[in-house]
Amino acid sequence: MLSEEQKQQLRQEKKEKIIRIRKTLSEMTEEQRQAVADKYGIVTVEGHLLTPHNQCFLVAQSEINFSIVGGFQQWKKAGRIVRKGEHGFLIFVPSKAKQEENSEIISDDENVHFFTATVFDISQTEVIAKSEAA
Repeated sequence: MLSEEQKQQLRQEKKEKIIRIRKTLSEMTEEQRQAVADKYGIVTVEGHLLTPHNQCFLVAQSEINFSIVGGFQQWKKAGRIVRKGEHGFLIFVPSKAKQEENSEIISDDENVHFFTATVFDISQTEVIAKSEAA
């Protein structure tokens, strides 16, 4: 179990990592971002194409040739397991805020918030052995 100080340190390291990645992305032109999206075409385990921003975000974090990405539990549901010692990569995931029943209707754009999620490329996974699946 992590101490409160260790948790705070991990949060700070994550924040600094995101700042470095955002700086890299902010220095890219729109044409460069689109070129990344056209070149990689990174999809999720469920088959959804990642946004150009998230594709650039992944490419800025590693030299891996990303193809299919998913979270730890997504890979498990797909019959694969993340290999021990592999490090995940951050992407931004949208989340709509819950709306109270009596509140006024607010446009969808105002209710969307983003949080980071950790994903792994298929190259970082392996098929779950039958003995592990049982």
